[in-house]
Amino acid sequence: MQTEKSAFLGRLFEVFLQDEPARMEALATAVNTRDLKQVAYLAHSLKGAAATMAMERLRDACRGLEFAAKGEGNLGAWLAAVLREADLVFATIRDNIP
Repeated sequence: MQTEKSAFLGRLFEVFLQDEPARMEALATAVNTRDLKQVAYLAHSLKGAAATMAMERLRDACRGLEFAAKGEGNLGAWLAAVLREADLVFATIRDNIP
């Protein structure tokens, strides 16, 4: 059972590493073009993925970016926080998933 769980989690993290860099790029583009609807959508979906995998700091940064897209904060500062936390998550996953 533990091996199955480990394999499942490993696959989940692999998919995250494959898919999320493209979402980060799309998020940065949306912020740079001031496409606030797209920023809110992408931040919300990334927030859900991060919450599912207990990536709390990334989840919180995504929440801040989502609110900033709705006029409640500094978009650039929150994007920087999301990108910084995502980089830390990516590095941690790469260092710990065989």
